[in-house]
Amino acid sequence: MILIMFGAPGVGKGSQAKILSEALRIPHISTGDIFRENVANRTELGRLVKVHMDNGLLVPDEMTIGLIMDRIYNADCKSGFILDGFPRTLSQVEHLGRSLKAEKRSIDTVVNITLDDAKIIGRLTGRRVCPSCNLVYHLAYNKPHNVGRCNKCSSNLVQRVDDTESTIVRRLQVYHAQTKPVLSYCRDRYVVVDVVSEDDIDDTTRNIFRSLGLAAIGTSDEGSQYMRLSNGCA
Repeated sequence: MILIMFGAPGVGKGSQAKILSEALRIPHISTGDIFRENVANRTELGRLVKVHMDNGLLVPDEMTIGLIMDRIYNADCKSGFILDGFPRTLSQVEHLGRSLKAEKRSIDTVVNITLDDAKIIGRLTGRRVCPSCNLVYHLAYNKPHNVGRCNKCSSNLVQRVDDTESTIVRRLQVYHAQTKPVLSYCRDRYVVVDVVSEDDIDDTTRNIFRSLGLAAIGTSDEGSQYMRLSNGCA
């Protein structure tokens, strides 16, 4: 199964992609995570993308496409994968489609997660992340057990540079201008399911899995619903 998690910054694509990844046992490929890891490790790629990310801009296609194409050709992606943060431009989605077609594969479903811009701004300005294990928290909706500390590793939580209000507004402008047209392109070619991002992450998860024809099989330690294909194929 090949899935694309689509939506504006802050709708919860990454959190939902991680749940799907574990449930379906296929890799979650996040361009944001890859770029942030390179920035943290001060690699050459990290140096090149940092300016774009800090200013709420898209990383140029020439940096992004090759990186993702190399990743999806790895052996662990043979049974499928979940893309999060890619494709974000028409050039990227066209390249992805051609590459998969050459391998006699195709995108199965695009999961389009929606939320009003005003709510997105509120969500992102309240988001805090663990720099050690990448768990995500929120000051209102998903508070850590101990203020400012990660539940899993006790590291100090931080606010991402791109989660300041001015940068979020810029990211949303870029999304509507450059990334949203990708959704229209996908609607003409692939199955697209639309799911509203609820305040309760578990409600969103249930709606996504229901739209994909999946069924619940249990609950994680963090409370997220784990699922499998209703026909037992996961």
